[in-house]
Amino acid sequence: MKQLSILFLFLLPLLASCEEKQVYIVYFGEHKGDKALHEIEEFHQSYLYGVKQTEEEATASLLYSYKHSINGFAALLNPDEASKLSELKEVVSVFKSNPRKYSVQTTRSWRFAGLEEEGHNVNHGFGGGRDLLKRAGYGKQVIVGLLDSGNNNSGQ
Repeated sequence: MKQLSILFLFLLPLLASCEEKQVYIVYFGEHKGDKALHEIEEFHQSYLYGVKQTEEEATASLLYSYKHSINGFAALLNPDEASKLSELKEVVSVFKSNPRKYSVQTTRSWRFAGLEEEGHNVNHGFGGGRDLLKRAGYGKQVIVGLLDSGNNNSGQ
C-alpha cells in the first residue's frame, strides 16, 4: 500500500499537466498607443510567464498577439491557467475561443434587405418584401454571407 501511495505522489503532477489545453483569448482592452509592436508582444508573453512552468512553455503557448485593433493575445491554456490570468489586475476578460460557434449579432437586417412587413416597407418602390421573398423562392439554395467589422472611416 505504501508503494502505491508513493507512485501516486509521482504521478499526480503528471496527471495535472495532462489537462486538456484549449485556445483562450486574453483581452486587456484598448492599446495605450505608447508601445512598439515588439513591446506589445513582450507584454503579452510576460503574463504567460506567470502561469506557465518555464519561459519556453510560455513562449510556445502564445499563438497570436493582437497588436493593432485590440490589446490581447490567443494562447493554449488549461482551465486553471485561464482562471489565474483572469484574476490579474490589467486583464479585462479571458474567454475560450470557439471558432465553430458563431452568433449573429444584427439589427435592422430585414429592413436593410427590404423584407419588412408590408405596412412598413422601406424599399423605395422596388416591390413588396413578401413579393420579393416569393419571387426569390424564399432563399432556397441561396447562401448569403456578410461580415461587418463595425468600423468605417467616417467615424459613424
